Amino acid sequence: DRFVLQFSTGESVTVFGTGMVGRHPLAEPGEYFDTFVTIVDPEKSVSKTHVEFGQEAGIFWVSDRFSGNGTVVREPDAQPRRCEPGKRYRITRGTRVEIGEQFFIVS
Repeated sequence: DRFVLQFSTGESVTVFGTGMVGRHPLAEPGEYFDTFVTIVDPEKSVSKTHVEFGQEAGIFWVSDRFSGNGTVVREPDAQPRRCEPGKRYRITRGTRVEIGEQFFIVS
């Protein structure tokens, strides 16, 4: 499936498969990702490699990569959830994912 990540910085990125988001996202040796999304964040509230994402059976998920400022998931009509690093969180379309002082909306 295709998902669009709409960033607070103004960019919009269409993603397929797996990926990483950060100021300078890098995979660890032996890891493979389809997409690397770089965010311009002069305040450096977003970690170099902040969050990873992917999909299973058409359902989008995110996982915090032990970032400095954490990741918060805000689904429509639900309480915000702070993500535990390394754990996958399923996301519905319309969800806002806060990474440091920036965010993106999944559509």
